[in-house]
Amino acid sequence: MNNVLSLELARERAWQSVRNPEKTELDGGSASNQRLLERLEAENAQLRRSVVELALRIQALRDAA
Repeated sequence: MNNVLSLELARERAWQSVRNPEKTELDGGSASNQRLLERLEAENAQLRRSVVELALRIQALRDAA
């Protein structure tokens, strides 16, 4: 559960930098936050694909039973 919370926190921080770039450019974190956001979005897409795959497997097992 901690991983989920830390991912949510990281995602929110990254989105804050996208919404308010002037603030993060002062500390040089804008590019870093953009990379973090891109990584989180890619990870999110992968997790969604995994969920779909698992749902299809569960359905197949139910159909076979």
